[in-house]
Amino acid sequence: MFSNVTTDLPGPENSTAAVFDWEPFSYYTSPWRELQLLWATICITLGVCGNTAVLLTISSVEELRTPGNALLCTLAVADLMQVISKGPFTIWLMIQQQILSCHESNGSLEMFLHFVYLTGAFFSVNIIGSISLDRYWYICFPLQYSSIMTKTRTALLVAVPFLVTITNVVFVPVFEAGGGFYFFPPFVSCKYLGPAKRGRQAALNTCYGVVILIMIFCYFKIWREVRRQQARHRQLVPQALSSVDSGQANVTGATRQTNLSRSSSVDSGSESQQASPDETGQMSRQVSVTSLSARLCDSASAGHKHGLKPGNKVAPARVWEDPSRSSRSEEPSAQPARQKVSSEFKQRMKTATTVLLVIGVYFVTWLPYFFVLFRTASLGDEVASSSDGPWQRFAMLFSLISAWSNPIIYTRNRPFRQGFLRLIRCRN
Repeated sequence: MFSNVTTDLPGPENSTAAVFDWEPFSYYTSPWRELQLLWATICITLGVCGNTAVLLTISSVEELRTPGNALLCTLAVADLMQVISKGPFTIWLMIQQQILSCHESNGSLEMFLHFVYLTGAFFSVNIIGSISLDRYWYICFPLQYSSIMTKTRTALLVAVPFLVTITNVVFVPVFEAGGGFYFFPPFVSCKYLGPAKRGRQAALNTCYGVVILIMIFCYFKIWREVRRQQARHRQLVPQALSSVDSGQANVTGATRQTNLSRSSSVDSGSESQQASPDETGQMSRQVSVTSLSARLCDSASAGHKHGLKPGNKVAPARVWEDPSRSSRSEEPSAQPARQKVSSEFKQRMKTATTVLLVIGVYFVTWLPYFFVLFRTASLGDEVASSSDGPWQRFAMLFSLISAWSNPIIYTRNRPFRQGFLRLIRCRN
């Protein structure tokens, strides 16, 4: 295990040298040294605090303990593994400006941190495929989601990416005969030398490609579901508006007829006011009946305004005798069930949008890293290391954005914000 370990960096210019001059690849001259120290400190602080807050919030708030959030917890653990291994590694190299040992006896800590970083980094990429599948089932099959995302299936969605990662990152280089490691300054890590070197890097890039294909499939299906829901919503809105307009027209016509009858009865009463005492009593009874009729019509029009359908007929006696009962019966049952489903769909879409932002950040931040890996696997260290060193260091540092950006994206989710604030109040 760990045979033929060396600190020499292979290349044409050091083929006969005992120790390779690695100083040009460390980039610790000012101001790049200070910038890298600042960047590593920011990544460690935000990554540790943010991902720890995610784990504590989801584990403490019962409403957030869902299968999808369980997958996000594994992603937070992987991000923690990255920042606590790569960040101190980079700071130590920038301050000490010394080569790191990649030998199993002298550099056991360096080798351990190296494997911790690779495991967390590539597992965080592979788990994105599982998270995409979870969001696809959550949006497109909401009624069957609880039966699809069981505890067993959730565990499988975590175990499969982890086994693929640990096999490729740890088992292949450790147990392969004739393999070895050397310190590679651009990546601030121990790099593998062995017969399976290119195959291992090709496998890492293949996993990245498979994850991208899963993302494209899942979010294309989600996009189609969104379009279907939007088309259904467009069909429902004109029908609801037309029914409301017809109801208001009926109520307006009834109100006008009531006002006309009221004014005509009052006018006839004023003309016959001086006729006789008998006609005066008859007129007062007629006015009282007309007033009662007007009140009934006004209450009926109020019922229409509160959401009653135009075709519904309300008994006048019941409306007059028990107005509280009528107000209970006239509660907004007007909103159809499909509009309620539409609001639930919007909530699911907001959650999916948050996860899509997480996946998009991962795709953008890891793309340069996998590009330089692909170039190294194609051309070899002998060609790539002398010309691509600055880009390799940039790709490594740029990929750390994904380790601390997720908690910031999660703050878009209102239940998560409320759960985090509730957790802080309980701690205080």
